[in-house]
Amino acid sequence: MINRDYILRLIEQFSRLLARVLFLRRANQHQEALILIDELFRQTLGLNSEFLLTIPEEMLLALVKRIDLLDVGKCLWIALLFKLEGDTYQDLQRYEESFPRYQRSLRLFLEAVLLEKNPRHSDFFAEIEELLTLLSRYALPAPLLTRIMLYYEKTGRYAQAEDALFEALEAPDSSDELFEQGQAFYARLQGKSDAELRAGNFSPEEIKEGLADLHRLQAARRSPPSAE
Repeated sequence: MINRDYILRLIEQFSRLLARVLFLRRANQHQEALILIDELFRQTLGLNSEFLLTIPEEMLLALVKRIDLLDVGKCLWIALLFKLEGDTYQDLQRYEESFPRYQRSLRLFLEAVLLEKNPRHSDFFAEIEELLTLLSRYALPAPLLTRIMLYYEKTGRYAQAEDALFEALEAPDSSDELFEQGQAFYARLQGKSDAELRAGNFSPEEIKEGLADLHRLQAARRSPPSAE
């Protein structure tokens, strides 16, 4: 679980810097805001934003870990910087540049808040929900969609979790491992009461239907294409 006192100290530590970025944006000094954000990236990881966007996500995650453990504070701070940078490009209507930053921001936020028992209680719940809305119009990679699935599941939104699962399975970069994750997802739902499922806009019947769809999709993927 995330240490809330630690996160509050982190927020306080950087509050003046964040306020400066927001002041620059509101003053329409967007280039100055981007320069400041990039400097904060360099101070934190020793790398600039453009480089952090080009490296694989797993490499980015390795940069916010200490040995094999996630450095939650650093992960949240970098997620917040990507969010602020994406917002600044959004101000400039340069949406093609805001999208990859929002995508990386969401992945990092999810990596951190999924350590919480209930992510709804996270201090960054509002940022995550906003990012989900901003990215809802885009096709997202399978690894991110699986994290979204887990996030929706942990926040009791089982129908949305199932939607994210099948979107991940249909993504170009999906893998066979996703079927195992899907089966585990439905197994966890089978342990829920009817009342819990109803609260998540789901039902026992939909668990059976979802499992059947999952098995059909898995069988179709394993079947060799027919020769014409």
